Formats: sequence, C-alpha cells, structure tokens
Amino acid sequence: MKHFNNFLLVLLSFILLFFLGCQSQYITAGKIYIDQENYDAAIEQFKKAVEAEPQNHETYIWLGKAYAYRKLYEEACKQTEKGISLDPKKLDALKKDISFNYWAVFFNAGMKHVDNKEFDLALKRIERSLDFEPKSAQSLNYLAYCFIKLKRDDDAEKTYKKTIELVPDNVDTYVNLASFYRISEKKEEEEAILKKARKIVENPDWLKVENEDILKQRKKETSMVYIELGNVLLRHEKPEEAEKVLIKAIELSPEDKDVNFNYGIALYELNKYMDAVTPFKKVVLLDSLDKEGYYYLGAAYLKAEKYNDAIEACTKLLEIDPEYCEAYINRAYAQRELGNTDAAYEDAEIGIECQKRRENK
Repeated sequence: MKHFNNFLLVLLSFILLFFLGCQSQYITAGKIYIDQENYDAAIEQFKKAVEAEPQNHETYIWLGKAYAYRKLYEEACKQTEKGISLDPKKLDALKKDISFNYWAVFFNAGMKHVDNKEFDLALKRIERSLDFEPKSAQSLNYLAYCFIKLKRDDDAEKTYKKTIELVPDNVDTYVNLASFYRISEKKEEEEAILKKARKIVENPDWLKVENEDILKQRKKETSMVYIELGNVLLRHEKPEEAEKVLIKAIELSPEDKDVNFNYGIALYELNKYMDAVTPFKKVVLLDSLDKEGYYYLGAAYLKAEKYNDAIEACTKLLEIDPEYCEAYINRAYAQRELGNTDAAYEDAEIGIECQKRRENK
C-alpha cells in the first residue's frame, strides 16, 4: 500500500509539472519529496530550482526547509537568509507561518555554534531566532551567554535584565545573572538577584500545577535556586542563612547528590560536624566514586574526633584516587590521635611527596 501511495504521489507530481510548467517543476517535485520524507531528494530538487531561478526568494526558502527537515540547521539558516535578503518583506510572512518552526531552526544552529565555541556565529543565529519568538527565554539567555564569551559584559547584563522584564518567572535567568555577578565580583547584586528568584519559587502558586512534567521541572528549579543561594550565602560567610536555605533544597530533593553535598558544607562551616556526616554519607551512597564526598566525610569525622571513621573514609578516597594528597594528611592526623605513630609518620611522608609531585606538575 505504501508503494502504491508513493506511486500516486509521483504520478501527481508529473501531472502538476505538466500544468505548472518547467519554471516551478523543481519546487513542486521538492515539495512532494518532503511529503514523502525523502529529504535528500528534496534538497536536490530545490538546488535545481535555485539554479533555474536564482532571483526567486521562494527557491531558497524551500531549500532551507529541506535542510531543516534533514537537521542540517546551519545550511537551513544560510538558505533562509538568502531568501530574506532577496525579499526582506518575506521575513514578516515567515513569522506568521505556523506550519514551520523557524525559531527552532535558527536556535539549533546557534547551539551548534555555541558547542563549537563559535560565539560570533552563534550570536547571529540566536538573534535571528528572536525575530520569530521575541520572548524566548532560551534564546535570550544564550544570547547573553554569547555576549559574555565575546567580552561584551554590558550587553550581557542588559540582555539578562531584558529577559527578566519579558519573562519574569523564568528562574534560569536569575540564576544565570547571579553567576554573571559572581564572575564580575558584584557580591551584593549576586545575592539580591537570587533572593528575588527565591520569592518566585516560594510563591504558593508556583508548585500548584496539574501537569506532572511542569511540576517536576519547577521542583528542580526551586531546588536549584536554594542551592545557588545557599552557596552564595556560604561564600559571603553567612552559614546560618545558608543552612536554612539548603535544608529547603533537601526537603525538595532528598536524593540529589549536589544538594546533599552543599548542605553538608553549610553544616561543616557551622562547626556542626556530626550533623554534616549525614549528608556527606548520602553523597557517597549516591555516588560511590565521589572524591569530594569522601574527603569531606573524612574531614567531618576528623573534626568530630571520630578517628576510626575518618581513617575509613580517607582510605576509601585513596582507593579511588591515590594522588588525593590531602587524604594522606588527614589520615596521618587521625592515626596520630589514635597513637599509631608509625602509620601516622608514613602517611605524612606520602602526603608531602604527593604535594611535591602536584606542585611540580
């Protein structure tokens, strides 16, 4: 049946060609191949259309579509831009074309350039994507990211602020702007913008959504805000506030490794060493190869004077990474406190040699 349908489509194409004439035959054939999902054949037909009618903007637009269906987004953008350059008024028509997602074509092309660290080209494609969806938080956030990479910090900050105006409940923007402020060493602005994000996620209506996927995403975003704010408060030497924020993240994401790790750090900074043990144990339970988790678990036990437990955590860490120098030093301290002088001396020597190797590298 499928072969019969394909035969009918091809037959129909010849009938159309007969009535429409040679000028549009390649475009017609290309459209039929698109309907058949034979995108390579469609591309060849539209290329012939371009050769036959190099001043016809429609030939480039259709060639761009064929490339897009083939997921060759950069080529799709190039051909679409050629069509627009031949007839600038065509852009308005494309914006109204609900049958084809031009935003996705330009955005995906931009993302490929971002991956390749071609930020000038990425900027160009992302800016065009905003012609089709001016309030796309994704496009705006990546636009700001490209500005940062191109050392256009003023433009980046303006773009983040514009995004917040256009899409005030997009949590990613607040987190990204906070990161920008951290790099710029604007401590007060960093903390302030994350506290604004906190107000959004603590709005009673934030998690009152029926769609399970949206609810899951919003919980993840809420946890992210608490983690980022908690980390900021830790860096700003406000561990008490950090603890209160991070415990909220734990309540939302008890199985999240990063949340547990950051909560453990907050407790550690507050000198609540045995309390810190619990989240650090959770970290290594979730990821048995997490070196930082084992390091801080050992350090927390050491501070709490649980020396045998500290030695066990350090030993497991060194099994994962024999070049983790600090673990030798911590284990040496624990061995000394237990009266194991020889073992302490041996670990201390290995630790010092390890640090020398690191410095030489």
